[in-house]
Amino acid sequence: MKAIRTLVLACIAALTVGDALAQSDLRAPLPQPVKIKQGMLNVPALSPLWLLPEEAAKYNIQIETVMFQRFADARTALVSGDIHLTAFGPQDISLALGQGAKTLVGVAGVGSGNDCLVVRKGEDIKDWTGVADKRIGIGAGSISWLKFAASVQENGLQYNKLKIVNIVGGGANYLRAVQGKEIDMAVVWQPFCAQAILEGFGAYPTLDHNRSKTVGGLIAVLAVNRPFMEKNRDAVQRLVVSYLDVLDLARKDSARWARIYAEKAGLAENVAAEAVRTTQLDPTLPLESIRRISKFLSDNGVITRDVSGEIGEHYAYDFLAKATGKSPDQLGMNR
Repeated sequence: MKAIRTLVLACIAALTVGDALAQSDLRAPLPQPVKIKQGMLNVPALSPLWLLPEEAAKYNIQIETVMFQRFADARTALVSGDIHLTAFGPQDISLALGQGAKTLVGVAGVGSGNDCLVVRKGEDIKDWTGVADKRIGIGAGSISWLKFAASVQENGLQYNKLKIVNIVGGGANYLRAVQGKEIDMAVVWQPFCAQAILEGFGAYPTLDHNRSKTVGGLIAVLAVNRPFMEKNRDAVQRLVVSYLDVLDLARKDSARWARIYAEKAGLAENVAAEAVRTTQLDPTLPLESIRRISKFLSDNGVITRDVSGEIGEHYAYDFLAKATGKSPDQLGMNR
């Protein structure tokens, strides 16, 4: 019995050492430098990614940042391989797949929150029935719109019977429409709600469309170009390790996170601080939520075919699992 116990302990020790070595290998610099183009947008939840070049440089990865104004533009660049890495909406891989593009792979989540509703100060909408007689500013196709539209359906309202006002352009146009009493509520995203509140004319309503059962509070996913990933798996693994470190830095020092966002977006620090306050960073990938998003998009005619059955082929959990030591189930594969 003593010999068996000794053997078992030896096996456990060997496995522990093996895991430790595996983790240390993940943090070993690449033998040759790898150059990467990273798509970037000035969004509160994504602003920690400004730290990614510095963290990735520890692993012999050289990152060039390419700026975009819209998730859709970053998605197009990633599909073509003009960039290798970006974060965009949780609907973007589904949208690309619906158009026949199969070169995108989601490798990590970003978190929840960030999308917001804003009404004029002194007003409120306490429940979803109260939405029916309001004029609502919408930018169809955004993740904030997707959360709102799903919430409307889940709460027994017909979206096509609402008083929808289509807003073209950036978030500032929504705020002008609220101020000008052209709309009663804007379905928008940070930092625009923060600006409305701190400038004194806006307020958060009681409603929160981040609680939709279909979509949840998802903000974005981190994705890579598939051909690049297949040729550079070690580099992608270290990018994910660096990404986790970046999220950890931002979570531990939200003031620094807000300062980075304020600097890059040209905002006052108090606006940036309010914008990041409503965001929870989290690298898990809730795949079932993404499937529901895909189904919602096809059911509502945003994409021409249902890709929910194949979407799982375009999310890879192995990089995140190795970096965290957690299983795909723990990382969201079945939720």
